[in-house]
Amino acid sequence: MAQPWGLFILFTLAIVLLCVWGGVMTALQALRPPRKMFAWALATGRPKDPSDLGLRFDDVQYSSGQRHPCPAWRITGDAQNTDAPIVVMLHGWGRSRWDSLTRVEPFRKVCSEIVLLDLPAHGEHAGAWSGVGTSEPQCVLHVLQEIAQQFPKRALILAGHSMGAGVAVRAANLANNKIDSGTVLRAIKKVDDMPAQSPPHLPHNVNSNDQANSQANHHLPSQTTRGIGIAGVIAFAPYSTLRSPIPARLALQNLPAWPFAPIAFLMLRMLGRMDAALEIDTRTLRAPLLVIAGDRDPISPLADARAIANAAPHGTLVVVAYQRHDDLRGGDPKKFDDALAEFLKSITVPLAATSGSL
Repeated sequence: MAQPWGLFILFTLAIVLLCVWGGVMTALQALRPPRKMFAWALATGRPKDPSDLGLRFDDVQYSSGQRHPCPAWRITGDAQNTDAPIVVMLHGWGRSRWDSLTRVEPFRKVCSEIVLLDLPAHGEHAGAWSGVGTSEPQCVLHVLQEIAQQFPKRALILAGHSMGAGVAVRAANLANNKIDSGTVLRAIKKVDDMPAQSPPHLPHNVNSNDQANSQANHHLPSQTTRGIGIAGVIAFAPYSTLRSPIPARLALQNLPAWPFAPIAFLMLRMLGRMDAALEIDTRTLRAPLLVIAGDRDPISPLADARAIANAAPHGTLVVVAYQRHDDLRGGDPKKFDDALAEFLKSITVPLAATSGSL
């Protein structure tokens, strides 16, 4: 009689180990996303860099507050107004600035620059581990500060897709909290291994006043503070917490969400990489928020997008008919473009009026 019980115990132990192994591997996959860079763009027929779209750009690096800087493309916008805003675009999990490049066009006319970042452990960023949306807002805050020091008169727009949407909202809140508390935002020093061409991170169409401001800020002491004006936040296909995308991605791989997902959540929480509900952050978001979501997004549920938009003091939700997660514009190009154009107009016209009255 002892033998059947022994086999049962071994079988149970094997099942438990399999579940733990699956949960650990799920967590590790979240922390070590796939790299999608030049080769991925070439293989999928995407633009290999902004010049493929006829855009002028600089290949630069921004201090991130961490060991490694954030690689970025600084694309020259069409707006001639010296106070035109700068948009900073943040990609989703497992993506990169090559993916963000497909979302640049609607911003060209109203923005002076479009900055595409590679977040930690993504694209060409040298970091090995992703914060899965928890530590990235601090990195983006450092980038925002560096841009604000170079162009103190220009407001900033944050636009993010999926994980990047949550990073954008939280970075905007961090910027406001830093300014409200009177905390001195320490000037970011350029890292030693940055390209020699970079002292002035200046776009091709920068005017003499902006250049003078940028060069002056480059020599400011480390205690100088510049305000970071966030004109608006745009969230493409956002999710509330990792409890939405991780089970969904497991399902797309024909893997069971239970028990792998709960074990992965436990591991991520132990590592400090489990996020809180994004609607908690949007409740304190001062900047206007535009949320664009697909009605049948397999990764980010529409219910998440609705909760995120409804929680914001100045939130707007636009739903497009779409069954994918990556490029929402493909569902209804006109509705997508109109919603984005209306939102950009609503936040840039007041900026132009304010600057004109000074």
